[in-house]
Amino acid sequence: MRQLARLLLLPALVAGVVAAPVASAPRAQPAERAEAPAPKKAGPRRKKAPATEPVDPYADPAPSANASPNPNTRGDPDGLADPYEEGAPRPARVAPRRTASPSTTPAPPVPAPPAPTGPAVPRLTTGSDSHPLDVGSVQSMLALQRLDGWLLVDRDGQNPLARAVVAPTGRPQRAWFYLIPARGEPALLVHVADAAAFAGVPGGKTTYAGYRDLDAGLATLLRGKKTLAMEYSAKGALPDVSRVDAGTIERLRARGVTIKSSDSLLQFTKALWGEAGRNAHYVAAHHLVELRKEALGFIATSLGKGALVTERDVQLRLQKGLAMRGLVGPAPVVAAGVNSADPQYVPTSKRSAAIKRGDVVQLVLAAKLDQPGAVFASTSWVAVIGGEVPERLRQVFEVTALARDQAVALVQDRAKRRRAVRGFEVDAAARTFVTQAGMAAMFLQRTGHSLDADLLGAGANLDDLEVKDTRTLVVGAGFTVGPALYEPGQFGVRVEVSAYYGPAGLEVTTPMQEQVEVVLVP
Repeated sequence: MRQLARLLLLPALVAGVVAAPVASAPRAQPAERAEAPAPKKAGPRRKKAPATEPVDPYADPAPSANASPNPNTRGDPDGLADPYEEGAPRPARVAPRRTASPSTTPAPPVPAPPAPTGPAVPRLTTGSDSHPLDVGSVQSMLALQRLDGWLLVDRDGQNPLARAVVAPTGRPQRAWFYLIPARGEPALLVHVADAAAFAGVPGGKTTYAGYRDLDAGLATLLRGKKTLAMEYSAKGALPDVSRVDAGTIERLRARGVTIKSSDSLLQFTKALWGEAGRNAHYVAAHHLVELRKEALGFIATSLGKGALVTERDVQLRLQKGLAMRGLVGPAPVVAAGVNSADPQYVPTSKRSAAIKRGDVVQLVLAAKLDQPGAVFASTSWVAVIGGEVPERLRQVFEVTALARDQAVALVQDRAKRRRAVRGFEVDAAARTFVTQAGMAAMFLQRTGHSLDADLLGAGANLDDLEVKDTRTLVVGAGFTVGPALYEPGQFGVRVEVSAYYGPAGLEVTTPMQEQVEVVLVP
């Protein structure tokens, strides 16, 4: 089927404007898993499973500490071939690697790729957690952009980007203004009641008590400043960046200040991972893969015993597993049957369907280590429970996975040729492929989004649908690549992976699903 899909779809791609340079690019084909070669037949192995039933790490009483992998272990269960290695062959699409067995014992992790060699990644850190704000690096960027400064403003959490960069302690409730000038010492204007929250922030501090003090303080803070960067996007072109309210913008413009967007400054501060963030990301990615395997195994075991299992049951099990492994993140998505056709579906205590044999199940997991400097990982998986994969589902999955591969290949190709790639271009590569396959109406969301200490990060998104994200993907940052197609009232398919854009090229950090997994029910 995959051979036929290539013969029918890929030739059309060559003629596409966006996908033309992609078709020849090396595909992000992950290597076979080193730790467990694929069984010749899944059936016989499934028959042996009841003889050695795996220990349930979520059963009461709680398991011992060795039930969870060492959180200090860096690992990617699916080792990824390095397409940038000298002399590496240009991989062609191969047959599906294997169908995962839901009840197999998790294999030991394969170590993550070593730190890439090459040009040093700029270590522009934010004020969050234990990393001080690198004022000097920010000022270098301000000079390059001919800006007088970067004015970070917040009031009671309205601007989470400013809070992440400046990183006050607690939650200051009143308006504060932090100016990083192109030259000189940063300056803070803050309400006297909130001043203690900024004790560790570099620069001089001025306090105010009322609106008269605030006006006078702003006049002093902005003296001589004509052009400032803020979390603003002209005409709302980048809603994720546009965080400063219109009234504050008007207030500054009334003082003769021209406002520019801080989008590029955010890309080189908050959005950068750093080596510690990259390592923490790989650990989180490993745990998400193991939790996904355990969740599918739980569904198979429960149905095999004749027990009722719901989406909510699986979600709660996953949430318990996240906590046991020291991870934090949003509620996992467990969508069965027609619920998977809803792009925003998340089970709750009041909305949850029973999972039955023959159902398609979509899992979406995202989390990070619960520690300073940690970076999110995100992954999704599609499975059919105890039955054959319907032909329509197989076709839609094939197109979705190939669209993902086109997006990854574009970034890899540009990185290999040392050429910039912008967020909207990656989305367009995937969208063009889906359109040529005749499924454009099913592609309802952007292809991917930035990842950093927040699940929806401050860097470029892979988006040419909701907005045209013209920001360039920067070395040292990461993002998801996750096209999703939805058959209304039937099913949905999402094939999301996480990726890190390193100096040596693109690292895909979570497994790339190659076919719909069939979960065998004993």
